[in-house]
Amino acid sequence: MRNGNVRSPDASVMRRERLPEGTSPDAFVEGAPDLAVEVVSPSERDTELLQKVAEYFELGAQEVWLLFPDRQQVYRYTAPLEMQILHAEDTLTGGELLPDFQVRVGELFE
Repeated sequence: MRNGNVRSPDASVMRRERLPEGTSPDAFVEGAPDLAVEVVSPSERDTELLQKVAEYFELGAQEVWLLFPDRQQVYRYTAPLEMQILHAEDTLTGGELLPDFQVRVGELFE
């Protein structure tokens, strides 16, 4: 990355065709995953979070999900400045990346 940071999301999805030789590597992959998921701790500042989101997209992510356990919310970014806030009773879907994935947001935090 430009600033020397190496980002490692708490969970991620990368399409097989983007993986070296089509298999999961033992080390970090160059670039960002297609989907980066971060579980946000109460000590993280908004500016840090926005920087992470921007860096993931800069390196090729298609979506970034920020999970806020303390408020049972998911911020779903589909572009650096396009965000949807999902609450405990809402359904989070995987969109084009994970077409069969759906979960009630509150279940993520049980």
